[in-house]
Amino acid sequence: MTSKILIVGAGIAGLSLARRCMAYDLAFDIIEKRPSDYSYEAGVILPFNAVRELKKLKIFDRLSDTSHPFSKITYSTTSGRKLGIENLISSPFENDQFVAVRRQALWEALFKGLHKKVRFNTELLSIEHGDDHVVISCSNELLNGKYDLVVAADGINSAVRTKNYEGQETIVDNNILCGHFLVTYPDHGLQPVYMIGNAESFALYPLDENTLCCFMQVLDENDASASADDAGKNIVHRFSSYGGVVPEILSKLDASTILVNRLKSVTEPRFFDRRIAFVGDAANGGFPLIHQGVATALEDTRYLADSLAMQHIDQALESYNARRENEVATMRRYSDETILSFKKARFSGVRSISSLKIRAFGLANFRCWRKLAAGNQFS
Repeated sequence: MTSKILIVGAGIAGLSLARRCMAYDLAFDIIEKRPSDYSYEAGVILPFNAVRELKKLKIFDRLSDTSHPFSKITYSTTSGRKLGIENLISSPFENDQFVAVRRQALWEALFKGLHKKVRFNTELLSIEHGDDHVVISCSNELLNGKYDLVVAADGINSAVRTKNYEGQETIVDNNILCGHFLVTYPDHGLQPVYMIGNAESFALYPLDENTLCCFMQVLDENDASASADDAGKNIVHRFSSYGGVVPEILSKLDASTILVNRLKSVTEPRFFDRRIAFVGDAANGGFPLIHQGVATALEDTRYLADSLAMQHIDQALESYNARRENEVATMRRYSDETILSFKKARFSGVRSISSLKIRAFGLANFRCWRKLAAGNQFS
């Protein structure tokens, strides 16, 4: 069992690990570079395995008034012509739930009871390995010194990972521009919809009866330095010819309100290095197109905390790595397939084959969910 842990990052991964450390009476500090009043106006999709993990944490009930369940997902062409429907209440999902929720509500549910533990406005400055410890410095001098374990829970652009693997490329830009926004749409009566185009897609999920959460992805191999505002306008332009409810949704939207980022992935999953552990996107980021980011963060932290509670720290890290490698590899295969399909969708012959595959087997993210559920990988 460890005697002192530093968790870097107070997002979903960091807070879930903190809650589990408290349950096992593991001593920890947690630092977060953002201020305490930072908020992220966005929606997040919680597939069955994310819901399972939140129930284990006894967090899911706190979201009952703010989450929106869905039972099916329709996927269609850009004109709205239906390609298929994914049923999420039949086997292998008959005992599970799928919901959409505001990210801020999820963060607040995880943060409850931890306000005295999180040191906000605190940035990691340096990190150095010892024989059986890690020495860190940060912008809060009171926390500087030795830790038995440092846990990187600070996202895809992890400062811990960057400093630990200094000089190495640990993330890759996939040349996909992602737009995300919330829009008020009173009494929409909609279930989730995916619309699939040529090197782009548009997905919408209801957050409540009057609000939609929309995700847009566009292949973008030209200008990685475009401003967020320009990128938002360019994304809206790309979807201006779409049918169905998309024109009305876009008419309600100010392009400047779109949250835009480029899809990045880790070059390879990394779960630990000596006395540094990696969880969530810092370990295996790159799954937003299959909506597994929250689930993997929650699963990573459960396996790590369980191992730390039962084993010496070095054995615990080996156990954590062994447990996560195969499960993450499954998600990575489907995620890579989705990214590759984006890059090939410009070619008409490939699009025809892809459409046939989608009609027969569904989209890669749904196939990933089915495989994970049917394989009982998440207990």
